Amino acid sequence: MTRLIAICTLFLLAAAPAHAKNINASGAVRADLLNRALEAQKIHAKQTKDTGRLVIVDYSRHSKEKRLFVVNLETGDVTGFRAAHGRGSDTDHDGFLDRFSDEPGSNASPEGALVIAEEYRGKHGLSLRLDGLDETDKSSRDRAIVIHAADYAEPDFLSRFGKLGRSNGCIVFSKADLKRFLAEVPKGTLMFVSR
Repeated sequence: MTRLIAICTLFLLAAAPAHAKNINASGAVRADLLNRALEAQKIHAKQTKDTGRLVIVDYSRHSKEKRLFVVNLETGDVTGFRAAHGRGSDTDHDGFLDRFSDEPGSNASPEGALVIAEEYRGKHGLSLRLDGLDETDKSSRDRAIVIHAADYAEPDFLSRFGKLGRSNGCIVFSKADLKRFLAEVPKGTLMFVSR
């Protein structure tokens, strides 16, 4: 199966931009999701910057797993992070995202392509605003769907409950992981969220 994923990934990247062809076939990111993210990056090239990075969130995975991936399009390196999803996306709180929504008040995570916008300081400290680029996430800024850190994404919370807590739709890291993410991912980078 791993070899099949590697072959599929190499096939899908054959038509990708030149700077994306070095992505390794480690299987960290599903080949179909990687292909969709690269396609989204091409479609939204005018609304994003060519930062050499691509962020992919695979919400098919359980919240105890690494499921947000920063892909270095120049070296092929992939860094994985744990990330919480919205309570409206997981009403039974089993750690799996069941549905996406862009509706105000849904407390659900939106699906689609977003661009990482400006940093700001809010009630969760240093945070990043997100601007939705698709019909499925166009209300993200108005809904205050952002990237931030919170106690319910810390390793001790995971150890205690076997899953991360839930946000109001935001992408939430541990404090240490948010610091690493901010150092690695520049403003203007495309983020693709799906499952």
